Amino acid sequence: MATILIVDDEEADLLGLAAILEPEGHQVLLSRDGDEALETFLGQRVHLVVTDMVMPGRDGLSLISAIKNVDPAASIIAISGKSRGQLEASKIFGAHRVLEKPIARDDLLAAVEAVIGTSQDGTSA
Repeated sequence: MATILIVDDEEADLLGLAAILEPEGHQVLLSRDGDEALETFLGQRVHLVVTDMVMPGRDGLSLISAIKNVDPAASIIAISGKSRGQLEASKIFGAHRVLEKPIARDDLLAAVEAVIGTSQDGTSA
């Protein structure tokens, strides 16, 4: 399945999303801020980034912009429970899907499938 980088400064959200994705066979990488996430993205093959919008330091919009500068085809899902405005802006910056917290399991899995497909290697179907 896919390698998915989850970025969130809220530990419960980070672990909750991982708990949904790992049983589905995805390899999950965790980052607690945008700078750490960008380092991880640059150092490993990542099929999908799921990023929170509101974080200290490099926020979600800045992270999406930096990732898209490196790889314009990067697959991104933006999430937030605090800023509907940033979620909408994330679409302009290149997010493929947006989800509001709290995120239901089925909504997350549907968004992941829509963005990266269901092929075994994580490439688009």
